[in-house]
Amino acid sequence: MASEMLQRDDLSAYVVAGLPKSFASKLKQWVETQGKDTEVMAVEPELTDWLVARLRSEKRRSSETTPASEALWRAYRALSAARYHLQDKPEEEQVRELRRLVEELWREISPQFPEEG
Repeated sequence: MASEMLQRDDLSAYVVAGLPKSFASKLKQWVETQGKDTEVMAVEPELTDWLVARLRSEKRRSSETTPASEALWRAYRALSAARYHLQDKPEEEQVRELRRLVEELWREISPQFPEEG
């Protein structure tokens, strides 16, 4: 079903925050009432992480970035994608640690997170 769904040209994606897990079944029921040919699919947590990282990058104001922070953010996104593709492989843990280090450095130098003082 999922692969057939992804072949459609009327596909939409939504990002929703702050809802309980039980909302998924309610959403699915509601979507089914909207049309007989509608489907709902939740994405894997790793893909959600990647999508949110991508959205954050695109929605950031120019005053919240520097060339170095932008480069580190791109590295973080690339490592998120690599982690997704290395699921259940021995290298996943190394990529996860590298991504954590890049995120730490990004938070240290990013104007988005001014030092608390």
